[in-house]
Formats: sequence, structure tokens, C-alpha cells
Amino acid sequence: MAMHGISSSRLIQQFPIEEVKQAIELILRSWESFNVKMNLEDKITNRFYAHLLENKSRSTYFFTLVLRPAEINEQGKEIGEIDIKIIYRNQEKTCFSFECKRLRVHFPSGFNTLAGKYVTEGMYRYFNGQYARDLDKGGMLGYVMDGNIDLAVNDVKTAIEKRRSNLYMQENETLKASSCITSKQVKETLHKYGPTGRFTIYHIFLPMDFTSSTN
Repeated sequence: MAMHGISSSRLIQQFPIEEVKQAIELILRSWESFNVKMNLEDKITNRFYAHLLENKSRSTYFFTLVLRPAEINEQGKEIGEIDIKIIYRNQEKTCFSFECKRLRVHFPSGFNTLAGKYVTEGMYRYFNGQYARDLDKGGMLGYVMDGNIDLAVNDVKTAIEKRRSNLYMQENETLKASSCITSKQVKETLHKYGPTGRFTIYHIFLPMDFTSSTN
């Protein structure tokens, strides 16, 4: 019999949903005072990570934020690099990760929603053995470069619905309102995957105001 909150495959404790809510609330609150204008994905993440640490230090949380740790399998082989990893109470295997992607970018060559890459180079990593192995949840941060969250949500929703089978989603599943956070910036998707057969991805859409890019 599987233990509550534990992966039946390797007895890994799952990241508590209350801590997920706290992490999302920290991200949303921190973004409100994050006014840096940058156009490169990694640089945005680096600066935002530093800002998160500053805000986290002002409150009590039982998790640790780590920037781009290498994901290592049981044979010691590096299989990926998570953008932001959250570790619960020093239990390295009880973790929650965020993959960060830009959305709605104005390149010199033209505009691109980048919603397809958000799915194939972001969400897919939760289902190809790179991230969240034996876990039941993960996260995505979408930097909405033109600031239009409503259109970014629609872009991602369309991209997801085109790729349901690769995302282990049932025919009627799609990007929808979060069940744990009331905010138009937070959505979630459900997937028939992982140790419990129910994997949740929490999507956080973060508006920027950067309408030109060189990368």
C-alpha cells in the first residue's frame, strides 16, 4: 500500500501543496516590485532569483531556493538543468521546480508568441525523464515580454491543446484556472503521468514591458 504523500515507486515524499502555494505567493508578491527591464531569459531569471531571495528572507519559509542546479540520475549522469529548484526542509528529493520561458517576444525579424517552445522546450521536460522524476508536480514561469497576460494565456492554451497526447493529457483537459491560487496570472494543467498517475503543472504568467529584443 502506498503511503500518503509518498511515491509508491521509490518512497519519495511529495512536495506539500501548502508549500507550493507559499512559493507561488512569494513569486507573485516579489514580481510586483521587480522592475528590471531585460530581454534575455537567463538574465531575467538570474535577477529575479536574487530578488526572490531578498523577499524570502523577510518571511518564514520551510523551503530553499536554488538557481540552476544540475539534475543527476541514479548513475551520476547529468540529465538536465532546472532553472529554479525549491527544496523542502533540506530533503533534496522532496523538491519542486520551475522552468522559465519567455512569451510574446518582438524580435528584430518579427513577433513570435514562443508558446510552442514554452510547451516543447519547457513542459515536455517534465515528461522525458529530465525533471521531477518520481514526483507529482512541477511549475512553469512565463515571462510575458509585451505584458499582455490574457493573450499569453490564450497562446499557451492553444499550443497545449495541439500537443495533448505528448503531454499525457486527456482529450478534454486544457490550461485552466488554478485550484490552489486565485489569480489570473496562475493556471494549471493536469497530466496522467508519474507515480500517482496525476501530475500537475502550475503555470505563472509574469508581465514585463519589453517590446524589442535582439535575441
